[in-house]
Amino acid sequence: MSPAATLDDTAARTAVLRAADEVFYARGVAGTGMAEIRDEAGVSLRRLYALYPSKADLVGAWLTARHDTWMSWFLGAIDRLAADGTDPLLAAFDAIAEWAATPGYRGCAFLYTAAETTEIDDSHREVIAAHKRDLIASLARLAEAGGFARPGELGEAVGVLVDGAIVESAVLGSARPIGAARGVAAMLLEAHR
Repeated sequence: MSPAATLDDTAARTAVLRAADEVFYARGVAGTGMAEIRDEAGVSLRRLYALYPSKADLVGAWLTARHDTWMSWFLGAIDRLAADGTDPLLAAFDAIAEWAATPGYRGCAFLYTAAETTEIDDSHREVIAAHKRDLIASLARLAEAGGFARPGELGEAVGVLVDGAIVESAVLGSARPIGAARGVAAMLLEAHR
């Protein structure tokens, strides 16, 4: 009997979501079958389908878990990088630059999953939109805490720059777009003082 066969449902879900994150992020949703998730998680196909009755269910759970994990990492990285006095909104770009330098970086899982129109449905699109709304709201809170004028507007603008930096750095395989976006963000911050 495989060690995964003895996992309780919570541990099995954790193993499946960890596997889904690795495989969906590396290959995309459309490029991944449930058997690949099964193999990576070390659970039986029967157990996988008992936990997630369809691939759509697994994708929804993965997106939700990815949101929680990514936002926790992102805000924690901003706090760490802003500890030296860097403005937190600019530290957001420093965090993205660190992420882009990690092996296997492919950019934003939410944006490229949104582009997989044959594999996702409206419930997935809503999780993706909620992720982007949460990102913008978090940036707006940082702008408000920094005393900037029109923090909601500034949060939206910085959010666009963050997403653009993530996409372009992944597509071009370069950190230069992140630096360019950070420079534009610095100008925006000056305009909102």
